Amino acid sequence: MPDTPAPVNGLPSTGPPGNARPSGGPSAVDLPHTVVVALGDCADTKAGDHALLAELVARLTGVDAASVTLTQRCPRCGAGDHGPLRVSIAGSTSVAPWVSLARAGGRLALAVTAAGPVGIDLESLADLARAPITDVLLSPAETDALSALSPHVAQAAVAALWTTKEAILKVAGVGLRVDPRDLTVSLDGPATAPGPNATMARRRLVDWPQSPFPPTALHLLPVSSPPGTAATVAIVGACRPELYVMPARVG
Repeated sequence: MPDTPAPVNGLPSTGPPGNARPSGGPSAVDLPHTVVVALGDCADTKAGDHALLAELVARLTGVDAASVTLTQRCPRCGAGDHGPLRVSIAGSTSVAPWVSLARAGGRLALAVTAAGPVGIDLESLADLARAPITDVLLSPAETDALSALSPHVAQAAVAALWTTKEAILKVAGVGLRVDPRDLTVSLDGPATAPGPNATMARRRLVDWPQSPFPPTALHLLPVSSPPGTAATVAIVGACRPELYVMPARVG
């Protein structure tokens, strides 16, 4: 597949206006100021998904894929089969980028950036519609806000809130060990009206008493994901990064 990004399932190769469009393809991305999100189908195994992520890191940093190693370590139990992903690049003196990975409904989302710690979440809209998640997701303020929306728009807002909170908890390194109801997120924009982009609302963390970072350091970006899914990427850094969306290489 050529380096120049192509549409994913008919979606544009970048998200909302203002996103990065490097003319030289992925290898020309300014990683300290950009978060790259690659979307595609899951591999047959978890190891295969990790290999796709390692290959993406190699393409973005200009190194051989064989020099990229991914490791996991759970901060709670110490197990190495789950927990935040970390990258090391053999023979490189540069700081390795931060990465994150999410799967849902056979789809895969990969995130790579040097802008700061990153967390991404991808969810199937059908799976979210079937799951009774509002009672374990919404803060009181969010419950009140959604009560004024039509059922269709409220469903899209729930998807946006779920992916946003999962992405925040991932970038914080705590995952669902923290009750999502402890966080309050505001949505502004398309989620207040029905339409195909209803999950693309602008979002902001309004309240999280136990947040390990100041609200001004957290940047939340909705991702134009394949039809039937919703995705959000969260980055902790000094400046809001650009978003660059591309297909994940398969095969």
